Amino acid sequence: MGRISTHICGDAGPLDEYNPFKVTRQEHAPEILFLLNLEPLSMNELSSRLGVGVETVSRLLQDLSRINAVVEKDGKWSVLFPIFTKQDIRLVSEKTRKPAVRLAEEIMGMGLKLKEQLAELSCARQVETGKLMFAVVGCFILDWKALETLNEKDLSLCSRKQQPGGRRYVLLGREEGAGEGLYDKMYWGSHSNRFGRITFTSFGDHAGYRYAFPDLAWNLNSLILRREENGLPDWLQGKIKEAFNVFQTGCMLELGRMLLLLNDEGPMGVSLLREKLGLEKEQAENLLKLLADMKYVSLSGDKVGLNYPVFTASDKTVIEDVWRILSGLVEKEACEYFNSLQAELAEITPIHRGIDPREIYTDVWHWVFGWANRIMAERGFFFDPPREREGEGRYIAWIEEDSTH
Repeated sequence: MGRISTHICGDAGPLDEYNPFKVTRQEHAPEILFLLNLEPLSMNELSSRLGVGVETVSRLLQDLSRINAVVEKDGKWSVLFPIFTKQDIRLVSEKTRKPAVRLAEEIMGMGLKLKEQLAELSCARQVETGKLMFAVVGCFILDWKALETLNEKDLSLCSRKQQPGGRRYVLLGREEGAGEGLYDKMYWGSHSNRFGRITFTSFGDHAGYRYAFPDLAWNLNSLILRREENGLPDWLQGKIKEAFNVFQTGCMLELGRMLLLLNDEGPMGVSLLREKLGLEKEQAENLLKLLADMKYVSLSGDKVGLNYPVFTASDKTVIEDVWRILSGLVEKEACEYFNSLQAELAEITPIHRGIDPREIYTDVWHWVFGWANRIMAERGFFFDPPREREGEGRYIAWIEEDSTH
């Protein structure tokens, strides 16, 4: 039997009875959502098809009803939030390619002007233009800035839909296995985490793992906290988490300092870099070895330089200038595609069911700009990240300095 995986756009809030992840990921809940997405069913019908007692089904339906995920009418239960089937995802992928081609070609037509602006970035003398395009246009503009615009233009309800339990989010579902084989080179996923005054970001597709920050820190944290495998008592588990966070933050701050110095002063010898940072020889060499292995820096003999971007506080004005160049185009494409959504995607389940298009447009826009980014990468306008290891995704990474410092 199929299952529905859920995600949200917004804030899930505390892990209580109103938390959408806690509710929708209970045992049997994904299967109930799958069945109800096919057709309205009674409690007894669900119990029979699942082979689960009526009491269990009743409890799950009440939990799902509490967060407005399902509703009962005339003895039949139905889903109340958008769920994408495998066929829906294939259709969205297919249909969004056309506006993506138009968007990509219009951006590439502004290439000269964009390159002139990006040349003003502090890291531009060390990092190739394609990587700067990938980060600034692909992520800062088409992802972050564009999604802000969707909310401002009332094209999305992301983080704005009032939900039970005093939180704001849009709940979305996807049939498990939907999108398989479609995510390679769909450059639409950013992962960020702040350490002190520095934010580490990776950006790329969702077709594999990332050997970058913050992903590596997240993976280490999740491995450490697998209590069910290590059998440690709760108090020790808490202490390990605290200690790991101290070590992690200290390491991340040192890595950030190293990258900022290289950005400020340009490529330099390893010994000079170590002296300027006041680091012991072994510590500096270990940190540099890690940064080089993760491709943040490049080592040539005894000299080290940047390979991935570093964005300083002063670089924010350059990024704002790039947004000014592209904002009109992005807004036009986003508004036009939203207005054609109900006709373009009339066959997909959420539109067919009469779901507010604003609930799904953040997801749909990801397909539009993901395709656009892929097209620009394949045509050489962006850097096109290679997949270097089995199971690895395609991505680059960078750090960004907090503008308040």
